[in-house]
Amino acid sequence: MPKPPFPPSIWIILVPIFLLVFLSLLMPLLALEKRETPDKGWRGVFYSNSDDPALFVPKRYGIGYTLNFANPWSWAVMALIFAMVAVPLILSAAYLTRLPK
Repeated sequence: MPKPPFPPSIWIILVPIFLLVFLSLLMPLLALEKRETPDKGWRGVFYSNSDDPALFVPKRYGIGYTLNFANPWSWAVMALIFAMVAVPLILSAAYLTRLPK
């Protein structure tokens, strides 16, 4: 079996960084208009309003955006974030099992 081109420690660091940079560059395109989100959709720090078609909405307090959890695509974004953490760990575990003892 061929060896991976980089040791797993580099994958653990670089893959999430590259994906976060990509998503941060993509964010302004997905959230085109600045607008106030209605108060009825907020449940604590989470926003869930099925009448609002936006995937990303401006945070109520602070800087940045949050997901509209009533939008089905928000769960795909959450799965992508989970994969950004899980895949490098799984690849590292697979690499470490192949090391000579």
